[in-house]
Amino acid sequence: MDFEEFGFQTMLKCEAIEAAKIICGLKLHAYAESLQPELRTLDEEIQQNKQKSDALRSHLYDRPVPVEDAAMLTHRQKIGILLALAVLAGMACLVGNTATFFLFGLGLIPTLFAGVGLTALPLVVGHLAYERIVSGHKGLQTAIVVLAVGLCFGGLFRLAEARQLMVTRAAAPPATSSYIEESGADASSDPQPAPQDDSESKIRETLSGALLLIMIAADVMLGFLVGQLSRMHTDEDYGAWRKLIKIAELDIQIKERISELRSSIEIAQKLCMAGILRAQNQRRKRKPPYHGDGGVAAALLFVIFAAHLSHAQSIERYEGILIDTSASIAKYKAKNQLFHEYLASTKKLLLTEPPKSRVWVSSIAADSFGGADAIVEGWTPDARGVFTDDLNRARRQLAASFQAKSSFLVPKSPGTDIFGGLWRIKALFESMPRSDAPDSASKTIWIFSDMVNETKEFPMRKLIALGPERMLELAKENGLVMPLRGYRIFIYGASPKGFTPHSWMTSHNFWVKYFSAAGAGVIVYSAEGNVQRWSD
Repeated sequence: MDFEEFGFQTMLKCEAIEAAKIICGLKLHAYAESLQPELRTLDEEIQQNKQKSDALRSHLYDRPVPVEDAAMLTHRQKIGILLALAVLAGMACLVGNTATFFLFGLGLIPTLFAGVGLTALPLVVGHLAYERIVSGHKGLQTAIVVLAVGLCFGGLFRLAEARQLMVTRAAAPPATSSYIEESGADASSDPQPAPQDDSESKIRETLSGALLLIMIAADVMLGFLVGQLSRMHTDEDYGAWRKLIKIAELDIQIKERISELRSSIEIAQKLCMAGILRAQNQRRKRKPPYHGDGGVAAALLFVIFAAHLSHAQSIERYEGILIDTSASIAKYKAKNQLFHEYLASTKKLLLTEPPKSRVWVSSIAADSFGGADAIVEGWTPDARGVFTDDLNRARRQLAASFQAKSSFLVPKSPGTDIFGGLWRIKALFESMPRSDAPDSASKTIWIFSDMVNETKEFPMRKLIALGPERMLELAKENGLVMPLRGYRIFIYGASPKGFTPHSWMTSHNFWVKYFSAAGAGVIVYSAEGNVQRWSD
């Protein structure tokens, strides 16, 4: 939970710091109580771990010959070394067995399964043999190691002989044979075998014998190493020592979690107070605005100067501004640059708002019609000749209010409901009394978006392949085309990033056709986010 924002909103609603403090205090108390079950569980885990560690420590150290930590560390290092040797021996066995079955002509998958299965045999046999027979006889262990060493060196010696034969054969001059160039040349129908054939046979025999000895040595050592690893890893003292270390590490993690939970309560208190103070400071700086709720002062002014206000509030222009806050906007430029261009352009529009205008600024999100509040709503008074002080003050207040509220806007909405935003602006336009806004009032909508609608009813990226005409038919079938007769549409920030030229033009043509079918006119459809206000 964002406690700073909670404190800020609470202070704005309560309008009294003491009441806000009481509400925040109750919220913080509830938050602290919600952490108690987890804290109690962590405390119980610490007590259980303490009992286990005391028992293990007593077993290891409270005896006539206590365990030495240095010996346990050496034991662990030996296990690591033996594990690496066992892996190497297993690789040698796997390669040999796989190559054997591959030479038999089996396919790739059967060869792999057969090679892995045959490699597992020395593991099973070696483990059982070491546990039942070898572990209790040092002489037998030595004999197995000597046997493996002898087999290995015997295989290496045979391998060296095979290399010698290959070198000798490569250095010998090639034997000549009959090269028949003419069909009538005399040639023996049964030529005698060349001397090299015998040498190739001897090389293959020597090489196969060397590999046989090496593979037997690898199988023997793999089984021996696995058995020894199992014996060392299940040593009683070593197991208790490792468990004691794990308990100590777990205790550190639990204590860190407890400290984090308890400190989160203090952090929440400070954040709540920061939000309250920020809201209090904002209320002190706030002046009577031209927009929103005017409060008591505005009501009194209305009563005193009713006739003048009625004239000043006559509306000749509706203006709606939609800002896309979907997560897709954040990916277009580094550090949300496109989104910041949207905000800067909106502020520029508010600072140049024409007189006698009613303006709303709203967001495009996953539910733009009923799921989002207006960011700013206000109006501008009339300006006569050089007397524009009230108009300029209204513009500055609209821009300042937008700048303050837009500081909390982040492009992170999971969807993009452009149609809902248009329906919302239309509903706001039509909610004004007819006496204040005649039918002749112009209606303008500024849209800052990539214009990619992403809702369940109209997933635009998936529909672009259908073409603009078919997309418009689907929009009509889903009731997404609203009457916007006489509206002027300005679209900025329709970035081409992520589109191909064809798909971007398809999106452009769809929206032009859509607004045309709705009765509106698209004045600007720009890929840039920087706005340029057009004069009427």
